[in-house]
Amino acid sequence: MPSPRVITAAVLAPLLLTAVYKLDTPWFSLILAAMMCPAAWEWSRLAGIHGRLSRLLFLWLILALFLLGYLYRDSATSQIVWSHVVVMAASVGWMLVLVEVVAIEHHLIAIPASRLLKTIQGALVLGPAWLSLVLLHGAGRHSRLIVVLLFLLVWTADIAAYFSGRRWGRAKLSPRISPGKTWAGLYGALIATQVVALAWALFDNIQGIDMLLFLILCLITVLTSVLGDLQVSLLKRSIHVKDSGNLLPGHGGVLDRIDSLTAAAPVFVTGLLLWSAH
Repeated sequence: MPSPRVITAAVLAPLLLTAVYKLDTPWFSLILAAMMCPAAWEWSRLAGIHGRLSRLLFLWLILALFLLGYLYRDSATSQIVWSHVVVMAASVGWMLVLVEVVAIEHHLIAIPASRLLKTIQGALVLGPAWLSLVLLHGAGRHSRLIVVLLFLLVWTADIAAYFSGRRWGRAKLSPRISPGKTWAGLYGALIATQVVALAWALFDNIQGIDMLLFLILCLITVLTSVLGDLQVSLLKRSIHVKDSGNLLPGHGGVLDRIDSLTAAAPVFVTGLLLWSAH
């Protein structure tokens, strides 16, 4: 009999892909917000926010960010589209997370315990991630395929990292933050997703320098997705829990399933924006 993990994935993945293809952007944005609400609730717990009222206030903050992002997603001053600025700023923020992860792993700083800092991080992670996916979905009919590509990159990286890590994993990638991750898992994820990216480039007739730029973008996106996973691992380590929740059988919480996507989405969209501008 298939494991609960496989059954859950087999049910949720087709539903999500159907939402991407069949729904108009307003409905897709609503479904996406509904999916991220449990993740925001789980984040509030991991951030150390106590009391149902306080956690509800955090959830309403995230929903308010979603609403503002949707209402002003096309707002512009001169040639500046402010939703694009938010997404690009979030991408820079993930570079700061990289610095934080390296510093913690090398015992230069302690694992953050500040409730306020972790609360702010939640808003800065979930808000731009949602906005990135909405912007990408609403960019045109063809862009829905690009949303699928982003999901494929994240899912492929997760699956490849799991199996290559189990098969060849010896050296730990980040033993202080996430002892289960290995360098072999990372290499497996990068190789598998580059195969996916190359197949996509050939399918989409991307050639020459554009193909190279596309493969680099996919590589950076997958590397950043690992940071999303590590950041949530940091939150879990700070309160000594294994999973963010138990809503999804075999997977833990919703946040455990979308942590990589929250990092990958703004970086991927930023890369596409810069690519289209060159």
